[in-house]
Amino acid sequence: MKQLTKRERVMRTMRFQDTDRVPVYDILQNNAVIEYYAGQPLTVEKGDLVKGRAIGRVLDMTRMPEGPQQSRTERDENDLLIQYEPWTSWIIERPFRDWPEFIEWVKRDIQRNHQLSYDRAFAVRFHRRIRDYQEIFAQADPTGRHDPTVMIVESGVGLTEPYWMAGFEYFSYLLADAPDLLDEWLESRNQAELRRVVAIADPDVIPLALTYDDIAYKTALLFSPTWLRRFWLPRLKRLIEAWHLRDTLCIYHSDGNLWQITDDLVGAGIDGLNPLEVMAGMTVEAVRARYPHLVLTGGIDVSDLLVYGTPDDVRAACRAAIAATGGRGYFIGSSTELHWDVNLENAIAMFETAWQTN
Repeated sequence: MKQLTKRERVMRTMRFQDTDRVPVYDILQNNAVIEYYAGQPLTVEKGDLVKGRAIGRVLDMTRMPEGPQQSRTERDENDLLIQYEPWTSWIIERPFRDWPEFIEWVKRDIQRNHQLSYDRAFAVRFHRRIRDYQEIFAQADPTGRHDPTVMIVESGVGLTEPYWMAGFEYFSYLLADAPDLLDEWLESRNQAELRRVVAIADPDVIPLALTYDDIAYKTALLFSPTWLRRFWLPRLKRLIEAWHLRDTLCIYHSDGNLWQITDDLVGAGIDGLNPLEVMAGMTVEAVRARYPHLVLTGGIDVSDLLVYGTPDDVRAACRAAIAATGGRGYFIGSSTELHWDVNLENAIAMFETAWQTN
């Protein structure tokens, strides 16, 4: 087969068609990996450019293309005080001290969500941002064809941000003591995202959406299957349908062990699953055996293997994952992202194993 463009390779993989090799999908958050493939030092000032060059060199598809951010403490639009570090951030202060203050804060966020609107100017800016990153990717294309890496756009169902902002203690109280208000909160966020989809959807610019909510940890779900089926899955289905209506395919993302709810995810219409967290039992082999028509992405363990294993261990795991899928409907990559503890030689081994498949 002739050498495909990255977009051809990605879209043929999504349709379970033959490709010239297995495509690579990942997130780069590792200075050594970025500098190795970009061929220059990584700084905050030139972070987008340097990381973009590394992405263009090694990845067929990515998200979160931004470079490292400046360390700082800053309040956001929800009055949350956030600590930002180069590759991560966390909340250090919330704007409520007791239950009544929390309830009023939730109500204000609901009103903010209702007021969010996305016009043509917003869509133009959003598409321009994607194209600007793709131009950086294309400049580093090793084939010399100016071939950009595909950007998959994140599209949240609306659950992760509420429990992250509230913290699990207050979120759990809301779940138990004010379920109607929680339902209203989730609905306001889901509706806002649906409006955003209407504004930005364009399969030429956004062929793939990463619908997401982190709903699990390594051994089980964070929420009961019964609650998810009643309050969350209908919203996931609605979001997927909005993207599908506009000719965009959807990969669903959640870390953790999803076995209790995977049938429901497939029933909601997902086209693919990410990131296949090996330490949670979501191996490429097991998921492909149970769901032979589901596109799989990731599955190369980043908790242990890519950090502490040897390059030969990594190559063996990559070959096993490719063999389990027959090289169809599978994006090779880490089981979350290539974070700062990943061994450079192991990342190289993963990429080179993918490039050698046909």
